[in-house]
Amino acid sequence: MEQRRKVMILDDNLADVMEAEEHLEEEDYEVVTLSSPNGALSKIDFEEPDILMLDIQMDRLNADDLIETVRNSPEYNELVLVIYTDMDAEKLQQYCIDNDINGYFCKSMESAQIAEFLDNFFEYE
Repeated sequence: MEQRRKVMILDDNLADVMEAEEHLEEEDYEVVTLSSPNGALSKIDFEEPDILMLDIQMDRLNADDLIETVRNSPEYNELVLVIYTDMDAEKLQQYCIDNDINGYFCKSMESAQIAEFLDNFFEYE
């Protein structure tokens, strides 16, 4: 039996989190959420998610520092990092390239497609 993939959503917009969580759980993802950036690294260490969905526009979050720490830590080598925010797609694409981010999912996109989008990161395992 295949193990469920775990997604951590770091976002302070509870409506967006609940919508994403609902669609992910329907597709058999395990979802953990964090609505404050306080203790984010500790929570990541504790939960050991396969995917971190991160709203880089979240209040009080220094996204660049968090991303740099995650990308420079060997224990997070396998962590799929996805930006989950509302920004211009062109800016998001460049941000992902500049910061070694696996991908992005705009909140304005059809949230029912989120699980299918995340599945793509594990298609060829």
